[in-house]
Order: sequence, then C-alpha cells, then structure tokens
Amino acid sequence: MTYLVCRNCGFSASERDVEDGLAVCPECNVDLKAEHPRGRDDTCRDAPFSRQEIPLRSAPRRIKPVFAGSAGEYFRIWIVNTFLMILTLGLYAPWAKVRERRFFYRHTVVDGRTFDYTAPPVAILKGYLIVGGGISLYYLAKVYNPLYSLLVFGIFSLVLPFLIYKSLRFFARHSAYRNIPFHFRGTVGESYRTYLLYPLLIPFTLGLIIPYWAFRRKKYFFGNIAFGTTANIFKGSARQFYKLYGIVAVMLTGVVVLFTVMILSFAPLIVTPEDVTFNTAMIFFFFAVYFTSLVVPAFIQQYIYAWTTNYCWGHSGLGNVRFQSTLKAGRLFWIRITNILAIIFSVGLLIPWAKVRRIRYIVDNVTVIADQGLDDFTAGLRPDESAYGDAATDFFDIEIGL
Repeated sequence: MTYLVCRNCGFSASERDVEDGLAVCPECNVDLKAEHPRGRDDTCRDAPFSRQEIPLRSAPRRIKPVFAGSAGEYFRIWIVNTFLMILTLGLYAPWAKVRERRFFYRHTVVDGRTFDYTAPPVAILKGYLIVGGGISLYYLAKVYNPLYSLLVFGIFSLVLPFLIYKSLRFFARHSAYRNIPFHFRGTVGESYRTYLLYPLLIPFTLGLIIPYWAFRRKKYFFGNIAFGTTANIFKGSARQFYKLYGIVAVMLTGVVVLFTVMILSFAPLIVTPEDVTFNTAMIFFFFAVYFTSLVVPAFIQQYIYAWTTNYCWGHSGLGNVRFQSTLKAGRLFWIRITNILAIIFSVGLLIPWAKVRRIRYIVDNVTVIADQGLDDFTAGLRPDESAYGDAATDFFDIEIGL
C-alpha cells in the first residue's frame, strides 16, 4: 500500500486516508492535499512528504495463558507437604515451597510452553535457618531486656530492604520460561528508598505519601524485571495511584457514615428497658457491625489488588510484547469469601481447591499481546544469588511485588 510519510516527524498516512478526509499531519499540521497533489514528484528533497510503499503488518497475536492444573493434583502435593512439615517440625518447608511453586509454574501454559521454578531447596533451607536464628535472638532479647529487643528490631528494619532486594533477585533468577531465566535489575539503593525511606516519611506527611509509596513498590518490581536480555518497561504514574486511594478513601468514608447511621438507628432500641427488645437489638446490631467490618475491608483489599494488577500489567512492555489484565474486584471478592467458607466447613481440606480456583481466575484474565514470536528472546547471564532474602520475606509474609 502507498503511504505518505512525513520527513520531519515520521507520520504516515495512506493515500486512501487522504482521499477520505485526512487533511493535515497531526504532528506538523502540514496540509496533505495541498502539499501532495496528484502527479507531484515526491522524490524531491524539499517535499515535506515522500510517497513510499509500506507492506501491511499483520495484527498482533493475542495469546491467552491457560492454567492446566487441577485441584486433585495439587491436593496430593499439598497433603504430602503438610504431613512432612508436621513430621519434620517445619524443616521440610523449603522442599514444600519448591514443589508447590513448580506445580503452579509447570501448569501455567503460554503459547504452548510452560514456566519452571529451579530454586534448590537446600539454599532456601539455609536462609530459613539464618532467619530463624534471628527470630530466636529477638525473643530471647525480649525476655532478657525489652530494650534489647527494640535494638534487634531496629537492626532488622535496616536489613529488611537488602533482604527484599536479594529475594527479588533470587526469585527472578530461578523463574524461567522456554529455559530462559528472568532477572531482577533493581539496586540496593532503590530498595532502601522504597522500603525504608518512604515508610519513615508517612507520619511526617500525614499519610499522604502512602499512594506514592504503593506506586514505588510496584515500580521497583515491574520496572526492574527482565526476561533474558530484554528488560521490562513500566510506564505507570503515581497520579493514578492517588486516584485509586482517593476512591478507597471515599469507600472508607461511606463505611464510617454507615456505622454512624446504624448506631443512631439502633441506639433507641438498645437503651430500651425491655429485656427482649434490648437483647434482640443488641445481637442484631453487633452482628451487623461485625459482618460489615469483615466484608468491607475484604472487598477493598480485592479492589486494590484487581486495580493495581490490571494497571501494572497494562502499563508494562517486554520488548514488543505487551500485557493486558482484566480482573474484576467483585469476582475476586466472591472467590475470596466462598473460598474462606469452603475451607472452614471442610476443616481445611479444600485449601488446594481454593488456591487453584483463585490462580485459575487470575491466569484466565491475563492476555499476552505479541508483535513477535515469544521464542525470539535470548538468555542473559545468571549471577549467583543466595536464598536468604527469599526465606526472610516469605517467613515474614511481606508483599514485595506481584
């Protein structure tokens, strides 16, 4: 197809577009019809546009990942892991962790290929033992002298950003797709700014820095992850996180108003001297307050997770590969509530079913948009990493990225 290509800005428009009404270049405001009458020689260097034959590009491929694992398969892994962890007093935890991650990785299929997790359990065990020693030291110091426990806690707070940095490097290095490992290119300095400096500023900013801190945590992960030699590009902005937390603030304000209305509505009944009315109103009031205090935070948590996941994936690009996530907060909330009920009524036996159900929903709502084949990536160097950071962040249940 013949295109008119601007020599100044590179804008291109087909002759058909010009005939259909495209009058000016949107970048340079050059009159296309006036500058390019039919029959004019556009090979002249003075012409602002040149006439070129550009081959049609095929539409980008939209690849839907698939989670092919079943709850029954994971149940067998989970029950063995649970039994061995009890039998070994927790020492089997690193092997259990690796087996679990390998199950979810190897059953996540993208373009016909699966992921893999290659971390050695022994390396994670060393990290667990070191972290366990630090925890023991904290409690011994607390028994001997509470001031010493504060000193240990302060030292841990100073070391924590380094552990998170090491954890992300270890996690990325041992995650692979098509036998090509991921890498984490963040720095220790950026980790200390993200996980130490910004939290310290929260009281001095009256909490106004919290949305920016949430943005920086996501940027630290998405902006530094790489697949092989190709680095991921994160184009998110802190402004959108302020909008998100503004919506959350409105939700919380609505909850406060709801509680106030409930108190004012039930107050006359609660203070009624009749015992039956008093007991019924009191029970119903506390049940309503308890139910609301559980449901609303759970929904807000899922809303934040769905929004940040959709936003961060949607503003990430790995070379010519883009991503799209379409999670719904309402659906995540429903999965969360019904999973909790299923686990309670099954005395924990439905934990594998609940986890597989949630993972499948998340994977089903991710789309990989590729302008090139996924086999065009090349592997990079694999620096040695310790498992200490991975053990520490898992031990303390610290959310560090996804």
